[in-house]
Amino acid sequence: MKPENKIWIFSVFFLMICFCWTENTQAQQGSLSLKDCIKYAVEKNNDIHSAKIEEVIAEKKVNEVIGSGLPQFNVTGNLVNNLKLPVQLLPGEFFGGTPGSFIPATFGTKYNFTFTGQVTQLLFNGSFWVGLSAAKQSKNYYRQNTENISEQTVYEVSSAYYQTLVIQKQIRLLEYNLVSLEKVLNDTKLSFENGRAKEVDVDRLNVNHNNLQYQLKKAKEGLKQSYNALKYKIGMPLETPISLADSLYFSQDSLSFDKINTFNYELDASVNYQNRSEYRLLQTGLELQELNRKNELSKYLPTISAFGSYSFQAQRAQADLFDSKKDWFKYYSIGLQLSVPIFTGGQTYSKVQQASLEVDKIKENIKKTEQGINLQMSNALIKYNNAVDNIQSQSLNVSLARKVYSTTQLEYQEGRVTASVLIDSETKLREAQTNYVNSLLDLYIARLDVEKAKGTLTAYINSL
Repeated sequence: MKPENKIWIFSVFFLMICFCWTENTQAQQGSLSLKDCIKYAVEKNNDIHSAKIEEVIAEKKVNEVIGSGLPQFNVTGNLVNNLKLPVQLLPGEFFGGTPGSFIPATFGTKYNFTFTGQVTQLLFNGSFWVGLSAAKQSKNYYRQNTENISEQTVYEVSSAYYQTLVIQKQIRLLEYNLVSLEKVLNDTKLSFENGRAKEVDVDRLNVNHNNLQYQLKKAKEGLKQSYNALKYKIGMPLETPISLADSLYFSQDSLSFDKINTFNYELDASVNYQNRSEYRLLQTGLELQELNRKNELSKYLPTISAFGSYSFQAQRAQADLFDSKKDWFKYYSIGLQLSVPIFTGGQTYSKVQQASLEVDKIKENIKKTEQGINLQMSNALIKYNNAVDNIQSQSLNVSLARKVYSTTQLEYQEGRVTASVLIDSETKLREAQTNYVNSLLDLYIARLDVEKAKGTLTAYINSL
């Protein structure tokens, strides 16, 4: 085979592989697991983005405070055109005049230019060090705030994800029931045409068939809304088509509770408050408020700073300020500046008292939060245990309802029961299936509530 042919065959083969790989990648892009949704939310969610911006702002605040303690250099310039020089009165006796008389005289030049550079350095200021500590702690506060918002986003995304899965499963059940009912309806129509069934049976089945179609339509509308809610939570454009990759351990052909036994485990009722991001936020807020109180107290202390200045000045009768042949007058100085607060009308004392009361207020909020976390944990455990018991009951009801419906179908085909009995058993099966799926959602949400109350929601999602 010629080398050119080999190259052509290899190129075609390579393009085919690339095409297949691209097709598979595009097919999988729209299928998202719960972890995929959370990862997307971390990157795109507006609330998380805003929180991260607050983190950056806090970091810049630290730099701002540090900058206030570094040397400050300022340059000022002043150009004056004296349209009319001011008049000064000199004692006439200085020039041989009558005592008590004055002689008007003008001093200065028409054009004056002054250029001054000044350096100041803070030597001591109690507020500076407290402010620096507060700025660094504020940076930590906004980092914790981002964690808190991220955890809340994880909870909301997970809830929306499970809600969407439940509606999907409900649609599959309705579609399965609709196929089953249509078969019965078609058989009944055929029997009616052959004179072995009543018209009222056909009508009753048609009514049930229409109701089932309506429920299926509403469920599909609800699925679209649920998908939109999920996309909104993760920050995805609503027009983006997606599908969900996970399942709820549920199959329309096998309604066995064994498939969710993995969730029936012993839960530790103890709570570590430090695991809760909102609790850590309060603790950091308390430290910030205590620093604010120290800052107000530091205002009783003196402030010391050093300075140095250098100036040069030009005085001209004509507008030739930058004529190098004429003189420039220079002067410079260094010094220390001391500022001691003596009396502020009680303002500083009042601010210290306010800051102290704010500290007490946050301490009370921390106690209330601890009680609230205990309540959340207790309620979440009760809700979870009830959900486990409920799913067992609903699973059994689905099995019994399916068994009754299958038996009734057979009896109806044999002519031993009426269509109304068949419709009633089908309705009860549908109700049992709906209750089971809703109970399954309750179980998943209850599990999320437990993990959220313990402060381990993110770790739990990552472990899935």
